[in-house]
Amino acid sequence: MKYGIFIGYTFTPAWLAKSWEERERFQQEHLAPIFEKYADRLSVQQYDAEAFSASPTDFAFIETEDLRAYYFFIEELRDTALFAEGLARIDVIHVGLADGYRHFAKEVLDADDSR
Repeated sequence: MKYGIFIGYTFTPAWLAKSWEERERFQQEHLAPIFEKYADRLSVQQYDAEAFSASPTDFAFIETEDLRAYYFFIEELRDTALFAEGLARIDVIHVGLADGYRHFAKEVLDADDSR
């Protein structure tokens, strides 16, 4: 089954004070290796939202069939300076199951009908 995960996060003034070049260098050094490590199990799209919302300023949408990989991915991200040094904070996480109601109907309701 495929899970969709919405993660809303906000960049702090400490992150925004960095130049564009510093931010890009930071992302390449600290974040890109983690994204690459899980790329075979997670599909991650990042969105800039601050022109449309005050908080969160950004969000990611992740799709996966492997919640263990997702959990480990988040743990590794949390250990980076991005979160450990307060450059960003996670505001909200929502997890959903793609077509969950259909899985339920097929596996539970259909099973009940066959008795």
